[in-house]
Amino acid sequence: MRAGHAHAAGKDLLGVVKPMRRSLLIVLLAACSSPPKPAPVEPAPVEPAPPAPPPVEPVATKPEPPPPPPGPNADEWLANCRNWIAQAKTAYQQLLDVKDKRTIENTLETFNEIGRNVGNAAEWSGLMHEVHPDAKIRDAARTCEKEVSQFTSELLLDKRAYDAIKAVDVAKADANTKRFSLITLRDYKRAGVDLDDKKRARIKEIDDAMTDLGQQHARNIAEDTRFIEADPKRLDGLPPDWIAAHKPAANGTIKITTDYPDYIPFVTYANDDDLRKQLYIKFRSRGDAQNETVLQKLLELRLEKAKLLGFKDWADYFSDDKMLKGGKNAADFIERVTKLAQPRAKRDYNELLAQLKKADPKATAVGDWQKAWLENQVKKEKYAVDSTAVREYFPFDRTLQGLLDITSQIYDVQYVPATDPRTWHPDVKVFDVMRKGEKLGRIFLDMHPRADKYKHAAQFGIQDGVAGKQLPEGALVCNFAAGSELMDHGDVVTMFHEFGHLMHHVFGGQQHWARQSGVATEQDFVEAPSQMFEEWGWNFETLSKFAKNKAGETIPKDLVDKMRKAEKFGLGTQTLQQMFYAAISLEFHRTDPKKLDPAGQLAMVKKLQAKYTPYAYVEGTKFHTSFGHLVGYSSAYYTYMWSLVIAKDLLTAFEKKGLLDTATTYKYRDTILAPGGTKDAADLVKDFLGRKYDFKAFEKYLSSE
Repeated sequence: MRAGHAHAAGKDLLGVVKPMRRSLLIVLLAACSSPPKPAPVEPAPVEPAPPAPPPVEPVATKPEPPPPPPGPNADEWLANCRNWIAQAKTAYQQLLDVKDKRTIENTLETFNEIGRNVGNAAEWSGLMHEVHPDAKIRDAARTCEKEVSQFTSELLLDKRAYDAIKAVDVAKADANTKRFSLITLRDYKRAGVDLDDKKRARIKEIDDAMTDLGQQHARNIAEDTRFIEADPKRLDGLPPDWIAAHKPAANGTIKITTDYPDYIPFVTYANDDDLRKQLYIKFRSRGDAQNETVLQKLLELRLEKAKLLGFKDWADYFSDDKMLKGGKNAADFIERVTKLAQPRAKRDYNELLAQLKKADPKATAVGDWQKAWLENQVKKEKYAVDSTAVREYFPFDRTLQGLLDITSQIYDVQYVPATDPRTWHPDVKVFDVMRKGEKLGRIFLDMHPRADKYKHAAQFGIQDGVAGKQLPEGALVCNFAAGSELMDHGDVVTMFHEFGHLMHHVFGGQQHWARQSGVATEQDFVEAPSQMFEEWGWNFETLSKFAKNKAGETIPKDLVDKMRKAEKFGLGTQTLQQMFYAAISLEFHRTDPKKLDPAGQLAMVKKLQAKYTPYAYVEGTKFHTSFGHLVGYSSAYYTYMWSLVIAKDLLTAFEKKGLLDTATTYKYRDTILAPGGTKDAADLVKDFLGRKYDFKAFEKYLSSE
């Protein structure tokens, strides 16, 4: 989820990385997410650059494996998912039944098995209710996810389990085991294990209710696809390939939906201002029928839980185990970034307004629905960058192939089409990730839009790696063009961003303890590796390997240089937009929920939009009702920008030798990605950079032209 874009954010497109689904299981998985490993994982030494790895089989030309057999029906699917929960419960009872002295083997290892099985059920169900084409299986997945949450809450509030783990002597254990025990006990306390019976029972009720509300919120967005209809004569400005893909209906009109492959090109390229505004209002109103009520209930429960656990509010509670702790520190960070961005944002806005006056001399303000179109116009005129022309170099198949080839080279892996894929839709491509004949994990690429599918771009876990038990598996869920259809460059960058999460999941998924597997760092660090990897989608050295037009011509270096300069235009206003989103996320959780009824929510959105952005509120919109991060990231949307601070610092290591220098990329792989959650994020960064992280690179990025 790429930070910065509502449509490709950190990714999400106002999207998220789905807190890697750890928000649901954070405590349990703290002690149970990956198979035990007798010793801490030591980073592999940096090797000299090896010969280029074998090329990846081209995605578009590789014969497809035979289609998978029909999947189970909903009842069978639910039974399979419940089997993981049953195995977890069996291990749970074994944990409680131990009569002998508590040891790593009879207690921590057993707890690890609980986490592995619960994690499998949670991640598989969490993915399926977002992507499966069968509504009955989506409902079955929601049922299983709810049952996982109920069991997890029960386990984390069981003082017997807490006392058992606390009784294990880890003084002579390896560093990873000590960390596993320490963080597990911390997470138990965060779950409320120290409370009395009545309060623990109430915490469980709250957790169960929050799961239900989170599912409702997501469903209300995913199943609310809206559209406008337009006369084909009003499509001036849109790319020819987009127009060709939108045939008139029987009544002669073109249907334009709020799904990203329609929405993003339309608000960027369509010259018809009225149609852009119509579609913008539709897009910014999704979920408005129910989600304000859902949100208020969710906010009330979050505040109640935070207070039961001894915190002033949810923002303080939720950030207590992050790099940046406390709602006040988050608010201070938002203000710091806002002040840094304001001078640049003022220049950006004035330039947009000047551009608007060329089309409408009477214009006095830029509308929020106009900014993407105006930015594109400025980039064409000032930087000679025509986004429609740039698209010619990024057909989907070739772009995906280029991404696979580049990551194959810089991480020393190969992607082999799976011979036994189990997929939920024929569009899904499945690859085994290999190195020197060893299978490291499996990735699933669900890259194109369809009805009732998750609407943004995100990486989902399928299972966390546990050494000796199971390999990591993960999925990319996106909504990009297909086949030879052309991609906007912004979508290319989004693809690189999300794939960065996938690599983190696989390389970090070789741990002993499930809680330390994959993307298991503090939540406000998880975006940093992917935000850094976006640079590979911008750099000529990397783009020249795959960005070619229909005639086979490589994207010109001078065009990439212009694109880089154009990229910086709008950075100020875009940063303020992100701070607006971060402020909604934070202030919704620092305000008394009684004041956040539907009218109160909208009033706060209007107030914060006026404070942080130069764009006026557009009547008829309710952005917050489709802001999915309010569930997944709750009060911590600021983490996208916090992670970007670190991402820009990480990039400084590549300045001397470039992005394809394998001595640097291998060190990055082994010190940032491969350790998973075995160290604090600040220590991972120090291991890679040789120093503490700082703001210098970010401040330079934000202030330089």
